[in-house]
Amino acid sequence: MEEYYQENTQQVSKYNEAGMQILRLHEFWLKAENHANNGNLNGWKFILDSVWRELYPDVKKRGEPEWIKNNSDYKEKIGNSKNSTEIYNALNKRHEFLKFIQDSVGKGGTYGDQYDEDPE
Repeated sequence: MEEYYQENTQQVSKYNEAGMQILRLHEFWLKAENHANNGNLNGWKFILDSVWRELYPDVKKRGEPEWIKNNSDYKEKIGNSKNSTEIYNALNKRHEFLKFIQDSVGKGGTYGDQYDEDPE
């Protein structure tokens, strides 16, 4: 009976953490959009860092070193931007990249067409 309880507890904990991570990501994306829409580029930059920290363990588990390098490249491009338009465009590229990662690691949306019974 003890083994059964421990196994179920571990499964529930695993699923609870995944759900909590998705909720945290949702909150970060809401804040990121708010900062972007209000022109708060510095706030947007820091929220994207929070998104990266949330996704990083999944990136490591997937063994995707090019994603780590790409993230560093985006951060460098943001840091080297000369004016607000360049910063905005660089932030937007990183935003899109992080959304791609989120979907790729299974923490984002799944899509299917109208004829699919079971979306991917």
